[in-house]
Amino acid sequence: MNFKLVDFNGEITEDKMLKCQELNNDIIFLKYDVLENDVLMLKENEIVVLINNGHICDYRENAQTYLVMKTDEEIENDDICIRDADNNELCVVFFNKNIIKNNKLLINKLHVDKKINVSIEYDFKIENFKNFLNKIIGLRKLYTKQEIIEKVREHVTNSIKTRIINELEEYNLDIEKLLQVNKNIEDENEYDTKLLEYGVRLINYKITDYETIDKKFKFF
Repeated sequence: MNFKLVDFNGEITEDKMLKCQELNNDIIFLKYDVLENDVLMLKENEIVVLINNGHICDYRENAQTYLVMKTDEEIENDDICIRDADNNELCVVFFNKNIIKNNKLLINKLHVDKKINVSIEYDFKIENFKNFLNKIIGLRKLYTKQEIIEKVREHVTNSIKTRIINELEEYNLDIEKLLQVNKNIEDENEYDTKLLEYGVRLINYKITDYETIDKKFKFF
């Protein structure tokens, strides 16, 4: 049995229409169980994905009212089966298309004769919801909203850390050179490419503060 989302232009009372609660800087997605003939409203900066038995049936990106309808048509995305899809009920997942801003990261790097502390702020967004569904959240019900945001931040910070630490090594912890190099980084590199496998794009990051501390040697 297949389902799809079709434009709905009929009349329905507000209390009978499914609306996603507000997606914000700390909420990337929300999942709701639905039934055939349910009506849902998609707002600006949202994507809605219709899923049945772990397979993506349909998705929409335009702000509009949609009807969940049974269909005999083949599912275009039938080759994508979301992992951990232990909930076989028909459901919709709303994604936040906005950039998730003002995330913070602190890197403490030890070296032979000094230590460096680097404070970083970064922004990211969900670039590919299919990869995000499959590789980060699956469909299990036990994830909390905070778990998801932290899981995504973990992937993003790992990407940034790998890049920064490699550059610190290359420039022997010369923070001035590091600052100059990072001003010029615009193209994707291998760390960003790996991050995209999870459906997440690093939009930008900046070093907001740094401190270099000479190690104190003990003499006996």
